[in-house]
Amino acid sequence: MCLLGIDLGGTTIKAGLVDIKGRLLVKGQVPTGAAEGAGAVLERIATLAGDLARGQGLAMQDIKGAGIGIPGSVEVEKGLVHLAPNLFWRDYPLRAELAARLNLPVAVDNDAHVAALGEMWQGAGQGFNSLLMVTIGTGIGSGLIIDGHIRRGVFGYGAEMGHVKMVREGPQCHCGGRGCLETLASATAMVRRFREYLAAGQSSRLQDGPDLGAREILTAAAAGDELATRVVDFAASYLGMALANAVLLVGPEAIIIGGGPAQAGEVILAPIRKYLAESLGAWQIKPLPVLAARLGNEAGIIGAARLALELLEHRESF
Repeated sequence: MCLLGIDLGGTTIKAGLVDIKGRLLVKGQVPTGAAEGAGAVLERIATLAGDLARGQGLAMQDIKGAGIGIPGSVEVEKGLVHLAPNLFWRDYPLRAELAARLNLPVAVDNDAHVAALGEMWQGAGQGFNSLLMVTIGTGIGSGLIIDGHIRRGVFGYGAEMGHVKMVREGPQCHCGGRGCLETLASATAMVRRFREYLAAGQSSRLQDGPDLGAREILTAAAAGDELATRVVDFAASYLGMALANAVLLVGPEAIIIGGGPAQAGEVILAPIRKYLAESLGAWQIKPLPVLAARLGNEAGIIGAARLALELLEHRESF
């Protein structure tokens, strides 16, 4: 059996064919072209899926089902995308439209949920039945799995850690709120704070410029740069505090940190663990693993394939 996993982003469509054991057989990507409308986006998905199948010597009917993760709020039971700002979609019947183009059963979910599912199936979350995955990037996304099942919440986005309010009169967030976690601890927030320190006269071996990003700040921190270390520590302090609040609410077995900054390893993971432990205090009854995600950009593809597999298993049980 072969499954199609699709990771739909505002800029890029990534897709791959995955077998029922979770092995990625082939993958590819194309530009999203969201400004051209939903129909054009779905045609690109269908074309990419056909190309992947032919490349493996398969026909589309050899694919048993498809899963897709999208950056937005999804009503999973109906396959309805209520809001996906990066795609300019509102109340779009994605499951029905994509199933018609692919002639396959389709499962739809939020992309952070799908990535968490992928990490639990084939990545750093293997062996855990409950986990919280937090992805650090331009913003902060998250997915919560309890007892092997994604927790989506009544609005379809479940554990939205990036918009947990951390500071009452904190920085303005694009969501309209203030003091959201992603305004304090995302990759974007790290760069902004670093530049603010430089503008205030703080010194660093790392200079400002158009190519300055969180990766460069984390690399400088790993090399001992004091200002970069201060910026990383500030972000980690809020991440640790937010994660402690989540742990006290839902008690996951493990925490998975994904996104570009997580690839820096212990320079970001060690201070997150430190502040998590401090915030939990006596409530940390036993060690709580905080692990770097392992699947990288493939998490969304593999997780979406798992979503498709669960849909097929659900159908077969009736």
